[in-house]
Amino acid sequence: MKKVLLSAYACSPYKGSEFCVGWSWAAGLAKKGFEVYCITNIEDYEECEEEKRKLNLINLHFVPVRISSFIDKHWLDNNKKSIYIHYFLWKLKASRVVEKLHLQHNFDVAQHVSYGSFQQGSSLYRLTDCKVIFGPVGGGQMSLPIFKPYFGSSWKIEKIRKLVSNYLVNYGTALNETLKKADVVLTVNRETEDLLKTSKHYKEGSSFGISDSALPVQFESNEFIDRIPKEEFRILWVGRFLPRRGLELSLKAISFLPDDVSYKLIIIGDGEQGGNLSQWIEEYDLNTEKIEHLGWIPYEQMHEEYRKADVMLFCPLRDTAGLQATEAMGFSLPIITMNISGMRTIVSDACGIKITPSTTDGTAVDIAKAIEHMYYDLDYRKKAARVAYERAMKYTWDYKINEVVSRFY
Repeated sequence: MKKVLLSAYACSPYKGSEFCVGWSWAAGLAKKGFEVYCITNIEDYEECEEEKRKLNLINLHFVPVRISSFIDKHWLDNNKKSIYIHYFLWKLKASRVVEKLHLQHNFDVAQHVSYGSFQQGSSLYRLTDCKVIFGPVGGGQMSLPIFKPYFGSSWKIEKIRKLVSNYLVNYGTALNETLKKADVVLTVNRETEDLLKTSKHYKEGSSFGISDSALPVQFESNEFIDRIPKEEFRILWVGRFLPRRGLELSLKAISFLPDDVSYKLIIIGDGEQGGNLSQWIEEYDLNTEKIEHLGWIPYEQMHEEYRKADVMLFCPLRDTAGLQATEAMGFSLPIITMNISGMRTIVSDACGIKITPSTTDGTAVDIAKAIEHMYYDLDYRKKAARVAYERAMKYTWDYKINEVVSRFY
């Protein structure tokens, strides 16, 4: 039985996004029969242990890396920017932990899966006599200048992000040492693959493209939903209220819809721009009766919203991949999205409409036209829903893990 060391800073069986990624790799590799040791932070350790016991995964071992009681209490908050400082300090501590674990267990393979940030590298580079897999990772994507108005004062952060990215690629110890040590780097979008290939430690043939998005296990029993057309066309938007998530762009696009499109926009999520929602609705002269903001809702309740929706509107201005879109596709929802980053490959032309960014206003107009097309062309919508469902059901975590294991373990 091969022994695997997994680095999954964010890991939870009960949360989405990065947490789902960490848990899915840990549990998935254990189900393949590997002896898995997963280093993670303390935030969801108890939940991981509880779910592990339920699944009787006796070959899965979680190793929580603690920094200090003060730092873990005050800086381990995914809703605050302090999380990045916590992650940096966690990696420093984790690098010492993985060395000790390797001495004890002599791992065959070590893989870094979370955080999936290319520029920040991994603590696994300290290992020797062990195959190292870095990824799946993203981070090469940068915001386009045409989207500057949607970022407001946060645009300076986007500029700083690009400068920091350039610095880390050229001088970052963790990244450059990771690239020297890694046998393969799994990249989740074209932008990150391009960034990898420009780095000074890129090794020819060491990159492999793979989607960062896969259907959560609890979705795998879903059956195709053949929706009956209703008078009200339900558009679903899901995500954190961050500038890069593009909620304002989506609302602006809605404002270009003709009056005879009978829609209902369901918004799920909240965040730092939560206070801007009513302002945007007023600015774009939208009908408040046609917009419903549910805030954050339990993960289980999300399933019902997926079922009730007719289309998902997912137009991030900068994003690594798109777990929300994959989940929506698993509930037979066609997708309207941007033809950039991970969405370029996650959504095919047959299961949704991809908008190639043009100008600030032009992109919003194109999104509105896509919504209008989905609204009026019922045959297209049904065909896209079927293809979306079949595509999502193919890309399960089991499929994704098998692909990596068969090639690189």
